[in-house]
Amino acid sequence: MPVDSIHHHRRSQGDFADKLKGWQPPQQHGNTQRFGRATPLLRLDNASRALTGMLLLGSLRPAVANDAPASPTPPALLPGAGAVRTEPYRAVPMQEMTLEQIGNGAAAGCIAQPRQCAKILGGAALTALASSAISGWVGWKAGLQRGREEAFSACQTASTAQAQVQPMNTDDGLPAPVRFDPADVAPEHSPCDSLYAHVNHRWHQRTVLPADQSRWDMLALLKDRSLAIQRRVAEQAAGLATPTHVEKIIADLWTTGMNPHRINAEGIAPLREDLAAIDALQTPEAIEAHLHALTAVGRNPVYRILVDSDMDARDTQIAYAIQRGLGLPDRSYYVGDEHAEVLGTYRAHIAHILRLAGDAPAEAERQADAVLALEHHFANASVPWQQLNADLVQYYNPMAVTEADALTPGFSWSGLFQALGVATPARFSLATPGFHQAVGTALAEADPATWRAYLRFHTLDAASPYLGDEFVRAHHALHATALTGEDTLPPRWKQVLDAIQRVAGEALSELYVGVAFPAETRTQVTALVGQLTAALKRRLPHVPWMDAETRAAALRRADSFRPRIGHPDQWPDWSGLHTETCGYLTNLRRAEAFSQARALAMIGGPVDNEQWRMTAQEVDAYYDLMNGDLAFSAALLQPPFFDPDADAPLNYGGIGAVIGHELSHGFSAQSSQFGLDGTLQGWWTAADHQRYAALSERLAEQFDQQWLGGMQVNGTLTEGENLGDLGGLALALDAMQHATRNQPDPMIDGLSREQRFFLAWGMQHRSLLTAQRLEQDIRTDPHAPGPARANVGPSNLRAFADAFHCPPGSAMTRNDSERVVYL
Repeated sequence: MPVDSIHHHRRSQGDFADKLKGWQPPQQHGNTQRFGRATPLLRLDNASRALTGMLLLGSLRPAVANDAPASPTPPALLPGAGAVRTEPYRAVPMQEMTLEQIGNGAAAGCIAQPRQCAKILGGAALTALASSAISGWVGWKAGLQRGREEAFSACQTASTAQAQVQPMNTDDGLPAPVRFDPADVAPEHSPCDSLYAHVNHRWHQRTVLPADQSRWDMLALLKDRSLAIQRRVAEQAAGLATPTHVEKIIADLWTTGMNPHRINAEGIAPLREDLAAIDALQTPEAIEAHLHALTAVGRNPVYRILVDSDMDARDTQIAYAIQRGLGLPDRSYYVGDEHAEVLGTYRAHIAHILRLAGDAPAEAERQADAVLALEHHFANASVPWQQLNADLVQYYNPMAVTEADALTPGFSWSGLFQALGVATPARFSLATPGFHQAVGTALAEADPATWRAYLRFHTLDAASPYLGDEFVRAHHALHATALTGEDTLPPRWKQVLDAIQRVAGEALSELYVGVAFPAETRTQVTALVGQLTAALKRRLPHVPWMDAETRAAALRRADSFRPRIGHPDQWPDWSGLHTETCGYLTNLRRAEAFSQARALAMIGGPVDNEQWRMTAQEVDAYYDLMNGDLAFSAALLQPPFFDPDADAPLNYGGIGAVIGHELSHGFSAQSSQFGLDGTLQGWWTAADHQRYAALSERLAEQFDQQWLGGMQVNGTLTEGENLGDLGGLALALDAMQHATRNQPDPMIDGLSREQRFFLAWGMQHRSLLTAQRLEQDIRTDPHAPGPARANVGPSNLRAFADAFHCPPGSAMTRNDSERVVYL
C-alpha cells in the first residue's frame, strides 16, 4: 500500500522505514522577522519601544467576527462524537509575563477594542515600567488582562467565521464511498490485453484530475473522505465549552490555522527570535550549537535524530542520526544536468523566499547561491534514496559516541547529546557516516555567512505553509507545482488538517476513531487476516525457492505476526503540551517540540510494543519487520478496499490482497536479515538468497517492460513492493477459494468469483497523475505506477487467464517459463 506523501516514502516495513529514508516533511525552524536592515516592527525590548509598537498596532484592525460574513450553520455532531471524551481541560495557571508578552498582549487588546486602547496602553505601560507594585497591579487589571482576553476571543470568533461547511455529498455530509460498479467495466478493452484498461478505462474517461492534486487514485479518494471526517471532528472540538485536553489541542490548532487574517497580519513575526539567532552566528562552534538546539525541537534541516529499536537488541531503543540537508527530494536533482531546469527553479524560489522576508534583491540572489553551494556539498555526500530503500540495514551503523566524535572531527556528537539533555548513550547508529563527515567538513571550512544563508532560508521555507498568503503560495509553487505538477492550492481547511496530522496526528486519531471506525469492522478484518494467514501456512511448505529448513522457520514466522486493526488500543499522553487560542505557527512548533522531546526521552529505554507507526486517519498499512506487526489503518478499511456490504470476492480482491501484500513482506530479502525476535539474525541459506534474487530479477524485468507517459518503470526500485503484490494476490485468491470451496458460484452481475476478485484488484490501482508527479514517482516511489501494478501481478497467475479465458500469447497470459511464483 503506498502512502500519499510529498516524497512518497512508504511504510512497508513500518515507520522505521519511513523515518529512515530521508523523508523531509515541512518543518518550522525558528527565525526572526526582518524587513531588510530595518528594526523589526514588533521589537518591544524597552518601555518606549513597547508603547510605540502598541500604538502602531492599535491603529491596525484585522477582520474579526464583526467584519466577516456570517458563516453557514455548521453540520451536526457526527455519531459517537462524545464517546472519546473524558475529563474537561483545565487551563494551566498563567506564568509571570515577560515584557514582550505584556507588549504583545496589550497590542492585541488594542486590535480587539480600539476605543479602549488608551486604557489598555496605560495599564500595560504601568506594568512594563513597574514603577510600583500598586501601579503594576492596576495596569494589569485595568488593561492588559482584558485586552488579552478580548483579543483571544476575537481570534477564535474570527477563525470560526471563516471556516466553510463541508459540502453535503451524502446523507452524512461526507464524500461518497467508492464502490465497484459493473457499469465501469469496458468490454471494448479485453482483460486479456490489460486488466487495468478493462476495469478503469471508463473511469478515466469521466474523471478529471483535481487542480489541487498531483495524483488522484483510490488512496487519494479515501484520504479525501478521511479529511472530511477530520474536519468535522476538529469543528466539533472547537465548539465545545469544556473540551478535554486532547480536544483543546485539536481545537487550538484548528482555530488558529483557520484564521488567515491574523496570520497575514503577523507576517514573519513568529520567527523573529530564531532569525535573529541565525544572524548572530559567527563561528563554527556557534553554528554547531544552533544545530543542536534545532535538533532538540525537531527542526534541524541538516540531519535528524530519530529513536527506534536497536536492530541488534530488539528490546532497547537507540538514536539514529539520519542524513537530510537537501531542499529537493533526492541527490539526483543536484548531480548531473538532468534536472538543471528544476534546480534553476529551486534557486529562484530560494531568492524569492528571502525577498519576502525583507532581504534586498541583490542580497537574496547572493544568499541563494550560497544555499545551493552548501546543498551541492551535502548532495555529493548523500546516499541515494534508491540505495537506502533497498536495504534498511544500511541505516544501522552502531558505535560509541567517542567513536563517532573521532569519525567526524568537525562535529561533536557528545556535545549534541549533552545539548539534548539526555544521558550520553552507550551507543547510537551513525547512519550514512560519509554524509555526517561532510557536515563536519562544512562546519569547519564553509564561510559562516553561507551557513547563515542556508539556515535562514530553510527556517523560512519550512515555516512558509503556516505563514501569510505570499509565503504559502511561494511554498506551493515549488514543492507542489514545480515538483509534482499540482496547480492549485488545496483549500485552507485541508492545509490546516495536514499540519495537524504532521505535529499531533495521534491526538486527532483519538477523536477520529470515535466517530469513524465501528467495532464490527475490526472483528471482520481480523477474521480476514486469520484466513490469509492460514492460506500462507498452507502454501509455505511448497515454496520452491526455500530450503526445507527455511520453510520450517517461515512457518514459525507466520505464527508470530500480530494483527493491528484500525487504531492503537492505548493513546499517548499529551498532558505536557499546552496550546493557545492564538498563534498558529507557535502552536505547531510547540506540538513538534513536544513530540521530539517525548521521542528523545525514550533513548536507551524499552520498546513500546503498543505504539503505532501511523495514525488511524492515514490511508495506509504496514508490516513491521522488527516486531511482526501487521497494521491496517481505520481510514484504509473503507470501500473499495473493505466494504461490509460487498460480496466476498470484492473484499478478497481488495483488502484481502492488501493483507496478503503485508504478510508477504515477512518473507522478503529485507526481512531475511531479522530473526523471530526482531534482531539482526539471518535465517535464509545462501541457496535461498540466490534463488530469491533470480526470482526477483525476473519480476523486475517484467516491470522494466512497462511504460507510462513515455517513461519506463524502474523494476529494480519497485522490486520489493512488486513481490509483495504478487504474494498478496496469490494468498488472497487461495483464501477466497478455500473459504468458498464446494459452494456454487453465485455469478453476481454475470461475473464469476474469480473475475470479481481480479476486477477488485485492478480497480484499486486506478490513478491519474501529472507528468511531474509521474516522473518523481518513477524516480523515488518504491511502488510501480497503477497500470503496471494492476497488470503484471495477475499476469503471473494461471488463475487469471483461466478466469477470463485468455488465449496463449495474449498480453496477460504468461507460459510456465515466464511465470514468476513467489509464495
